[in-house]
Amino acid sequence: MLKLILPLLISGHLWAQETIPFSARMAQTYLSTDKNFDIACNYAFNKKFKLVTPTGPTIKGTDFLSREFQIENGTRVSSMVFTLKAVNKKFQYNILFDGKFISASNLAKREFYIAPVNNSAFAIEFETSQITCGVNFAYAYPHELQDGSYHFNVHPHKVYDWQSHLKGPVESYLNDPKYQSLILLEAGNYRGNLVTIEDVLNNVDYRLPTSNYPSELEDVPSNVPLIVSPAGHNRYDFKAQNEITITFTGGNHNYCIWNNTREVMESFLRSKSVAKLIMYYDTHSIIAQAKGMEGFRFNFPKSDINRSNLLKDLFQNKKNTITYHTSYHGYFKNTFFREFLGMFKSVKLIYQADGYEKTDVISGHGERELEITLQYL
Repeated sequence: MLKLILPLLISGHLWAQETIPFSARMAQTYLSTDKNFDIACNYAFNKKFKLVTPTGPTIKGTDFLSREFQIENGTRVSSMVFTLKAVNKKFQYNILFDGKFISASNLAKREFYIAPVNNSAFAIEFETSQITCGVNFAYAYPHELQDGSYHFNVHPHKVYDWQSHLKGPVESYLNDPKYQSLILLEAGNYRGNLVTIEDVLNNVDYRLPTSNYPSELEDVPSNVPLIVSPAGHNRYDFKAQNEITITFTGGNHNYCIWNNTREVMESFLRSKSVAKLIMYYDTHSIIAQAKGMEGFRFNFPKSDINRSNLLKDLFQNKKNTITYHTSYHGYFKNTFFREFLGMFKSVKLIYQADGYEKTDVISGHGERELEITLQYL
């Protein structure tokens, strides 16, 4: 018997040490994420302190999905129970607040503002008209962020790194023990819309089209988590209380990394943390595309991109670089924080890049005094 068991134990040990090729790990991550489901709710705008927090996982019954939350408004806390059921070939949601007040409607789309609550005093007190909910499928669960030093490699795919700038630098980060690394994988936007609620409730083993985003990475430690992050949109559960640093590598800086920066900040602002948040952009290990988010001027000349899409090289064009930094910094200063004014008393925003350094204090209506740094290396 020992002769039979020993090879299996050795094989299992070697497997854990990295016998699974990175491409196979990617494929398995896509397949497992396709089976995820959850209900998530947040306040869309926070002019005053308001918070929705899950108090348990999403539960699936024979004909329903359900999840419990608590809501806070700075004065008191109340309960919120979301239930989605199949009724007469339609899907109806019912949200029970404080054990007695109801918001209910048929589900028209996966992300929505909730229907009016049948008690105006409660609705005004908790500004329930600003609560949005999403019935999510094939979407990565929130990844918890604690104090410490992180490295996020965003979309290590050949379709972005077509000039092969990043393999060596990224693998160096991934194997550096001072970082907690994450690899964020690209996928099609709104992939979850390909999943039907009927299939989930009836335990149908649905199969979504295969995600195919090849990567040149090979030397990836087996303990580095892989997270499916369409266009940089995945979720975080911000638990840091003292200081957290995140170093970004990968691409594209003016689209997917920008989106992921916002996701980190949103999770921070939708928490009670007072940690110092520092985000580094390693220009030697980040690539960009010619056009960023439409209308925000996060752009680079195509002629520069064709020579090298490495951020360090693109920033050699000083005239374009100033416009780029002005736009990138200006978005956060003038637009982003306006959605969360009730969640902080002040945010000290520090933006540091070669030839462009700005420090601003954005005033809000809340209590936390926060500090966020965006620094280019």
